[in-house]
Amino acid sequence: MNPIKRFCDIVNSNVNHALDKMEDPKKMIRLMIAEMEETLNKAKASAVATKAELAALENEKKNLELAEIRWQDRAEIAVERGRDDLAREAIAEKRSISSRLAAAAADIAELSAIASSQEEQIIKLQTKLTEMKDKEKTLVARAVHAKEKKEVSETIRRTDCSAIYRRFAEMEEKVERMEAEAEMAGFGGNEASFREMEADAAVEEELAALKKKAAPSKKTEAR
Repeated sequence: MNPIKRFCDIVNSNVNHALDKMEDPKKMIRLMIAEMEETLNKAKASAVATKAELAALENEKKNLELAEIRWQDRAEIAVERGRDDLAREAIAEKRSISSRLAAAAADIAELSAIASSQEEQIIKLQTKLTEMKDKEKTLVARAVHAKEKKEVSETIRRTDCSAIYRRFAEMEEKVERMEAEAEMAGFGGNEASFREMEADAAVEEELAALKKKAAPSKKTEAR
């Protein structure tokens, strides 16, 4: 199975839901890196197994090639000595070996293509893994920032700003009313003082009038 495709399948099945939540960006990114490392290790192990099998096939092919030459030589010797029966046997063995040799060559070609593909995939995985590790810190910081920004945006969106401003305006109006009442209370105190002064003046005026009225009577009595 293609290691890169397998890695994508693993990420999709094990990480996507957690990434959507982004509860712990650092943990999620480390999980993806660990998954990539595991995939890379398995790809390398598979490549080693393929190379071992390829080496065994190539060794078998060499032995078959030697056997093919040997039975060819035997057939020729049998013909030279007039032993057609042995020549036929040698030719039959040679043909069987040639058939096995062709199959081994086909297997080697197929395994060689697989080995080359595995090497390419390993290089790609290694490159991606290195890139992920290089970007890990930056990506974690970006993820945390994005999460915080999203939370702030959602908080602002949920908040009824008009209601807050309305309550603020009501509080401002209340404070202004309290200030006006305080001013009126001060004015009322002065009004009382003025009334008291006016009352005192009226008393004094009335007293003066009485004294003036009484003054002639006192002059008459004196005479």
